[in-house]
Amino acid sequence: MADETGGSSIFLKAGFAFIACVFLVFILRELHSIFIPFFIALFLYFLMNAAVHKLEQWKIPKTLIMIGVLVAIFVGLYLSGLLLFTGASSFIDNFPAYSAKITRLIKGVLAHLKLPLIDVRQYMAGIDWDNVFRPAQITSLVSGTIGTFTSFIGNMLLVLLLLMFMLGEKVPMVSRIARTLSPAQADDMLCVVAAIESRIQHYLFIKTLMSMATAAMAALILVVGRVDFIIFTALLVFFLNYIPTFGSLLSTVFPSLITFLRYGFGLRFVLVTAGLMVMQFVMGNVIEPQIMGKRMNLSPIIILLSLIFWGWLWGVVGMFLAVPVTSAIKIVFDSIPGLKPVAAALSGE
Repeated sequence: MADETGGSSIFLKAGFAFIACVFLVFILRELHSIFIPFFIALFLYFLMNAAVHKLEQWKIPKTLIMIGVLVAIFVGLYLSGLLLFTGASSFIDNFPAYSAKITRLIKGVLAHLKLPLIDVRQYMAGIDWDNVFRPAQITSLVSGTIGTFTSFIGNMLLVLLLLMFMLGEKVPMVSRIARTLSPAQADDMLCVVAAIESRIQHYLFIKTLMSMATAAMAALILVVGRVDFIIFTALLVFFLNYIPTFGSLLSTVFPSLITFLRYGFGLRFVLVTAGLMVMQFVMGNVIEPQIMGKRMNLSPIIILLSLIFWGWLWGVVGMFLAVPVTSAIKIVFDSIPGLKPVAAALSGE
């Protein structure tokens, strides 16, 4: 009888846990416009908090520190925007030279495919390929993204506002919560938060340095190969490098395609593509793991599943946040006795 009661209790707990997880996922997905800026601000807080505390120990006023943080962020955004504008302008200026080649390439591929479905062939034949890749179409696409750009600016302002409030607190929220707990519980909670902060700081710092180095090396390869859109490609490599596995693959496709369209399938195309692939492999699988160490300690399959899940939940931003969020969840699970098996399943060891 006791065994039946214990089994029913475990079944009920599992059922309630499943319902709670589904409800949490629903809330995170429906309120993504609130949670995404909050998580970005939280990770920036973890990244900057140690530096802010160091400056406070040097008796620098908190107001000056906040002004310095804002200036640093705005300078970073300005330089990023300047590079992005320069790369986009170069892309738009040189795109007409590639539009005709892209059109001929697609029409040639479709002609050799010999699609068996009549409806598909009729649909393809009805497409005016000569007008699909006209510069006017690209201009119209760019103008259609103004609303998205406006939304991006609004989200950035919300992130900055949240970050200023987090950094500007005299007593951190974690410390205020710890005061209401018993000494043992407070120590456990502070240890968990410190571990999360340390790992996220380490991950973001190393990942940013590796992304900058990877982007610089990709730009050097493109300069030697005399490939167009160098700045645009370098920015693409830098940002996509934050997405494990898939990011490096995607950042190699664009410059390889541009090289193929300009020079055809020849020695230059092979050398540029091979150079980018070898560079990405060495940086991502040899150098970065040595520098990063085992601080994140996540299984490769868990990283892949987290990319898929967070990408579905929050789109591209979710893929950027997938690894640090999953690592933070693992740390929390590791501190709860009943969830240690789940933390062990997430672990890479």
